[in-house]
Amino acid sequence: MTTQAALALPHVLQRAVPREADAALLLRCRAGERAAFDLLLDRYRERVLNLAFQLLRDRHAAEDVAQEVFVRAFARIHEFRGESALFTWLYRITLNECRARTRRAKAVLNFDDYAERGDNASTPESAALEKMALERALDQLSEPLRIALVLREWHGLSYEEIARVLKLPVGTVRSRLHQARRNFQSFWEAE
Repeated sequence: MTTQAALALPHVLQRAVPREADAALLLRCRAGERAAFDLLLDRYRERVLNLAFQLLRDRHAAEDVAQEVFVRAFARIHEFRGESALFTWLYRITLNECRARTRRAKAVLNFDDYAERGDNASTPESAALEKMALERALDQLSEPLRIALVLREWHGLSYEEIARVLKLPVGTVRSRLHQARRNFQSFWEAE
């Protein structure tokens, strides 16, 4: 299998929502309208949960993180300045929560409960083998490289959006993604 095929596994993430739609809901949220926050929650729940799951590799921990992210977002909705897309802000909160949880648990990440991605494999056995190979290749990446790769390839963030989420210069994001892809390819080919 090619590296590109491994990185291009299909996913069920929602695509970007226009900032204008978020802006209107944010105004309503800031005015204290719970229904508006519920709409934002529905819009971004899967994206936050997927990111947390891909970083923590534990379904229950990811669900806990996603819940905490939205509790924090609701409590701090007035702090969102709108300088970036709302999902960028939510991704940053998610990333911080995942890092904090990992530090607290001091656990080794292992992708044991990684969500089924609807692989195009011809049999369940070959899909399982491909998934295991993908997980092993991703496990070999350092955390900064893995995070950059997951944000780009699975969540479809632009270099600029990743830079905002990770609070890094765009050049550093490009460098990390370049290195992540090179490393991933060598790990993938070793499988």
